[in-house]
Amino acid sequence: MIKFSIQLLIASLLLATLGGCGYHVGEIRPTPLRSVRTLAVNNFKNSTWLPRVEVLMADTLIKELQQDGTYTIVGDDKADAILNCTLNRAERRSIRSVTTNVLATSEYALVLEVTYEVQDRVTGAVLQAGTSRGETTFFPTGDLTTDERQAVSVATQRMAVDLSSKLTEGW
Repeated sequence: MIKFSIQLLIASLLLATLGGCGYHVGEIRPTPLRSVRTLAVNNFKNSTWLPRVEVLMADTLIKELQQDGTYTIVGDDKADAILNCTLNRAERRSIRSVTTNVLATSEYALVLEVTYEVQDRVTGAVLQAGTSRGETTFFPTGDLTTDERQAVSVATQRMAVDLSSKLTEGW
């Protein structure tokens, strides 16, 4: 019985000391961005019909990147790399019509498409570039402008999640 108790004690100590030796996830930065620790996010450029979305999009992306924690967001003068983004496409389209009137819309889709470029602050070399998009649907409630503005916030959040994933995980 004493031999069994000693074996149990040794096994317990062994398990307790090996508990922290398991697999853990480290930084998963994409290869082109492996040396980037700090990132500056400029206001978005807007080449679409949507008014005053540049700051909303940059702010939403910054919050998403801060929540992820892979990069420290700093100003242009202290960053390892600078992220420049352009809103190239903002499309609202009807996806469902009213059953009694095919000319009236009962549901819209909103698609935002952004191109991005991460540049090394010192050399100006492009480290990573690509596109990101955010989509949502919305139902008109009478004031289409207000409904669309709310949908822009949702689509922007989805775009920020997609872009943050590309910058932090590479996909």
